[in-house]
Amino acid sequence: MKYALLWRTKMLMTTSILVAGLIIFQSRADDSKTNQAEPPASSAPVTAATSETQPVVETGSLKGRAPINKAKDARPAKEYSGPSIKVEPADPHVTAVWIGSGFPALNPALAPIKRIEQSGYQFRPSLMVVQTGTPVVFPNKDSMYHSVFSYSDAKSFDLGRFRQGEEPDAEVFDKPGHVQLFCEVHEHMRATLIVVDTPWFVSTQPDGSFEISGITPGKYTATIWLSAKKRFEQVIEITAGKTLEVDWTNLVETRHP
Repeated sequence: MKYALLWRTKMLMTTSILVAGLIIFQSRADDSKTNQAEPPASSAPVTAATSETQPVVETGSLKGRAPINKAKDARPAKEYSGPSIKVEPADPHVTAVWIGSGFPALNPALAPIKRIEQSGYQFRPSLMVVQTGTPVVFPNKDSMYHSVFSYSDAKSFDLGRFRQGEEPDAEVFDKPGHVQLFCEVHEHMRATLIVVDTPWFVSTQPDGSFEISGITPGKYTATIWLSAKKRFEQVIEITAGKTLEVDWTNLVETRHP
């Protein structure tokens, strides 16, 4: 009887220990699942932080047609227009259009570099519009020497003569205005670089069509530039999410000295 009671007591104690062990094991297993379900705090941003974003400003667009300057191109001189040199036609005439003014210049170190090539004994493109602070290079693609110079108020510079494969350092255009480009070797070669203090600008297609997008809503003065002494100005209003369509082909010109 005494040994039977002792055996039962040991069995109860063993059972209690096993039950307690199972409870502890189950508790640890549950904790492990919980930890796996919860990602580390650094693996994803807090919802409140992701909601603190800058509001997106909806912009508008300007689309239309502008007049084209019909002036004749300069003719190449006979001494360098022989059979050994093929002077190709100049680019078709286009018009510069820009919206607003007074915006900060670009940082030349960060601004994309633009190119006006000398190819077929012409400047290409013959008209380019850039924002203030833009660097421009003038590579020579022809077999003869070329030069690039300008005495314009907006930018006066002279790159001298350089041959094919040579590319002088970029010139930074940091003052608004028009820059007339010439080649000292070939007098018929001419181009115009329009420097504007606004991010909204374009060169039209040869038929005068154009489109400018990404414009902040508001009232602006739009400038339509055909030449140094022939341009138009129009007051426009851009609305968010809409495209303003215009036909400026019959505007009365605004002359500038």
